[in-house]
Amino acid sequence: MKKFFIYAFILILRGSSFANSPSQFLKTQSAGLRGVSLPVAFTDRGDFSESILYWSALESREASGNFLPDAKTVKARALTDFQVRFNDASEVKWFSDNNGFTSYFTKDGYNDRAFYSKNGRWMFSVIYQTEHQLPKDIRAEIKSVYYDWNITVVEEVQSSQGKGFLVYLEDKSNIRILKVNADSEIEIMMDLLKQ
Repeated sequence: MKKFFIYAFILILRGSSFANSPSQFLKTQSAGLRGVSLPVAFTDRGDFSESILYWSALESREASGNFLPDAKTVKARALTDFQVRFNDASEVKWFSDNNGFTSYFTKDGYNDRAFYSKNGRWMFSVIYQTEHQLPKDIRAEIKSVYYDWNITVVEEVQSSQGKGFLVYLEDKSNIRILKVNADSEIEIMMDLLKQ
C-alpha cells in the first residue's frame, strides 16, 4: 500500500503523465516567468520551483499527454468502467500516453482524474474533496495534531488496494502535505516554507 501511494503521489506531482518532462513543460510555459519570485520554497530539495510549475500543469489538461477528442479511441473497458464509477461526472476529457489513458472530469465542482492501463483496466482515481468530506475519525486525528493548521486541499486516492488521502495543511508560514491511510496512520510527505 505504501508503494502505491508513493507511485500515485509521483504521478500527481508529475502532472499525471510521463508524456511530457518537466523541462519540456517549462520551456513552453514559463517563458514569461523569468525573474518572478515564487510564493513557496522547497525545504529539502533545490528543484521545487521547477516542480511546482510543472504541478500547475494539472490545470492545463493539454499538458498531460495526447488529447483524445473522440472517445472511440479509448478502450471500451475503460469507458465502461468510467461510466459505472463516475456516472455523474461532467466535462469528461480523455488523454493517452505511454502508460495508458487518463480521464479528467468534473464531479461535485472539482476537477478529478481516473487512470487506466493501456488495456483499459482501472488503476486508480484521484478525487478532490473538502475538509468536511474527510471521514470524521481521520479528520479528528489530523486536527488533534495540527489544530492550528487549516486543511486547504484533500485528495482521496482510490485503488483496488483501498483508499487513502493526501491532505494539504497550511499555517502562517508553512505548507505540509500528509499521507493518511484508511487506518488513520499519518505520514508527512512534504514540508514547504512560504516566502
